[in-house]
Amino acid sequence: MHIDFKQFIELELQKIHKNLKSFKWMSIDGGSINETYKVSTSTQNYFVKLNTKTVFENGFKEEVAGLQFLNENSALVPQVILEGTFNNSVFLVLEWIDSGRETPVFWENFGKQLAKLHQHTYHQFGLNYPNFMGQLPQNNTFFDDFVSFFVENRLKPQVALAYHNNLLTKQHVKHFENLYKQLPAIFPKEQPSAVHGDLWSGNFMCNTLQKAILIDPAVYYGHREVDLAMSTLFGGFSNQFYETYNEVFPLEKGFEKRKNYYNLYPLLIHLNLFGSSYLKSITSIISYF
Repeated sequence: MHIDFKQFIELELQKIHKNLKSFKWMSIDGGSINETYKVSTSTQNYFVKLNTKTVFENGFKEEVAGLQFLNENSALVPQVILEGTFNNSVFLVLEWIDSGRETPVFWENFGKQLAKLHQHTYHQFGLNYPNFMGQLPQNNTFFDDFVSFFVENRLKPQVALAYHNNLLTKQHVKHFENLYKQLPAIFPKEQPSAVHGDLWSGNFMCNTLQKAILIDPAVYYGHREVDLAMSTLFGGFSNQFYETYNEVFPLEKGFEKRKNYYNLYPLLIHLNLFGSSYLKSITSIISYF
């Protein structure tokens, strides 16, 4: 019997929950990379993410590992129900999270939750497996210091890709090379912290208990300021979030000046994924070097 991917997932879910009936699929907005659906049944709902092996050769295994990493380090994440492949498709099924309203209580809770995540530390910067930032591979080779990790695993690969695709010039590359030499004096020395790695407003949810649920991780042990910096890049976070975080786990002075240097990485990712509209922001940061 020929079945499509929806029927396949329904059958797999029925193996786990034998009483599921009346499946209803609704396409929802889930970002620019994946097809996403809300699947409603007679008793519960699910979130389903779909892509192809061409985009994610390993399926969503790295995302599942990232969610497990966050869970093990005290963050709240959706429960993973299924992950696998069907023909040329790859899929991930998560528990459905009902959304709550983002009140001041939520932002206070979120600040505390992120500080708790960052207080989980490791003896090196990196991770024992590679993963993704968006749909671009992210290398996590271990280093003893953050600057080496950041330059070798984050900036250099993206600068090389952008230069190869004629999105950066030789002059841009020279500015980056000059910046690399200055970073040891810019970034404060801290222990490696568990980080989400891609913390913008589209990668968290407010649940009905006023707690933050983290999704779409790009995890590793890094400098905790990378999460705070990226949260400022596209907005969407309350001042209460930053105030509470700083009360629980204060940042060293000068973060407002440092955040742009951390954000070169997500800006380069966006340059390589979406094109030259991000070049002006990158140039304004590196042109001093």
